[in-house]
Amino acid sequence: MTIFIGGKQKRVKRPPTVDGMDVDEFIRRNAHPIWLHQNEMWEVLYEREMAEGVETLEEPEESEPDDIPF
Repeated sequence: MTIFIGGKQKRVKRPPTVDGMDVDEFIRRNAHPIWLHQNEMWEVLYEREMAEGVETLEEPEESEPDDIPF
């Protein structure tokens, strides 16, 4: 980007963007969970799990002996 200072042109670097948003925000919104895992972005994965309400895996309940099908 070029701006004028004191009647002269100066070049100013702009922060990199993807589709008009910050690169980090773009990754948070659009990255696949596998890619996030491979790149060790645990905090983003944790934020997504909390936002979606995904709970950790629970152990299945033990069935009573009367529930055996044979």
